[in-house]
Amino acid sequence: MAAPQVSPSRADQFYTHRLANGLQLLGQRMPDLESVSLCFYARTGARDEADPALYGVSHFLEHMVFKGTARRDTEQITLDFNLMGAEFNAFTSVEQTVFYARILHEYLPKAVDLLSDMMRPRLDADDFSMERNVILEEIARSEDVPTGQAYRRLMQTFYANSPLGHDVLGTKDSIREMSVEQMRAYHARRYGANNLIFAIAGAFEWDNVVALVEQACGGWSDGEAGRQAATHAPDRPLSNVVVKPQLQQQLILVGSPSVSVQDDDLYAAQLAAMVLGDGAGSHLYWNIYQKGLAESASASLSPFDSTGMLLTFLSTTPEHAPAVLELAQAELKGLQADGVQEDELRRAKDKLISRTVLDGDSAFSRMQDLAYTWVAEGTVRSIQDEMARIEQVTLADVRRTLDRFPANANQTIMAYGPLEAAALGLPA
Repeated sequence: MAAPQVSPSRADQFYTHRLANGLQLLGQRMPDLESVSLCFYARTGARDEADPALYGVSHFLEHMVFKGTARRDTEQITLDFNLMGAEFNAFTSVEQTVFYARILHEYLPKAVDLLSDMMRPRLDADDFSMERNVILEEIARSEDVPTGQAYRRLMQTFYANSPLGHDVLGTKDSIREMSVEQMRAYHARRYGANNLIFAIAGAFEWDNVVALVEQACGGWSDGEAGRQAATHAPDRPLSNVVVKPQLQQQLILVGSPSVSVQDDDLYAAQLAAMVLGDGAGSHLYWNIYQKGLAESASASLSPFDSTGMLLTFLSTTPEHAPAVLELAQAELKGLQADGVQEDELRRAKDKLISRTVLDGDSAFSRMQDLAYTWVAEGTVRSIQDEMARIEQVTLADVRRTLDRFPANANQTIMAYGPLEAAALGLPA
């Protein structure tokens, strides 16, 4: 299969600019579009909550940003977005918090004004007390979602003694006991201009964007920038078995140390993970899922700042679980011993390049990629650049990556379901 091509007529343009206060602006002009996607990307998340009293503050703060500013209350924020016909939301992860909007290009000045205003929330004490209950309810609901619980337990075990193991939602105790003063101090530290990125993709004129952001954000002060991200990976096999007799499914997650977002072998590791377990055509698909042994059997790469994990996810019946785990381990062992074949690498490349090109048609996807790539590499990257880097991966690159990060070494196994450890052949 020939690799997809990007039309040469689409003359996307890339821009970068840094305000005097450290706020980084990134842009990709996509002249074929009528819309614009824009965001403020805060380089902070659960990983930056070192103090147990602050567990969950990044996600809690994400909620509070929508509760009002000095210029707008929460109803006015919603109304202003609706008057633009905007799609808007936010999300928090272990390493970032992102606030975004998708609009028609004529509303760009209003959207920049609104989003920038929200980045300086009033953090009212009464709003804080009310929203605390919303967060506690969200934590309670999350406890009823087995896949989410299993993943969180895996992260806690794999990244034990590292803030990467922190739950984005925090804990009931940390949310109950957190004060609005603590949140205000966290906001002052982690939402400084030099720890934020403004990213935009779609139909815009760059000089106009710079002027709008300069006017709205030029007076912001700075704060902490980035983080001290230590390399972390288990140095021995680990397991964590949580017995839930009421569940009908047995969930098994296997984490293996892998590359970080900065690693030169990122694409080689991603392609190897795709060969192992990315949907139809992968090893796990043919040897487990297609045989009717599991509802889900997949593998994916989870790269973070200075560390990473190859994640194998299995969802099956208690009856099949021991055999499924054994088969998955055999596939990981086989990948490590044999690497990938030329035809497998070609299929994985074609699939990854197709996804990259399809995402490239979305201003929203490109907006996110601008910020993610800047944080990882300090540069912006075109679709053509990304396609070229994928194509450049060789079998030797994959072999080297597997030798650096053996897929079957120092695994962390998380089992969540009705089976005891002994039934799965795991230590108690």
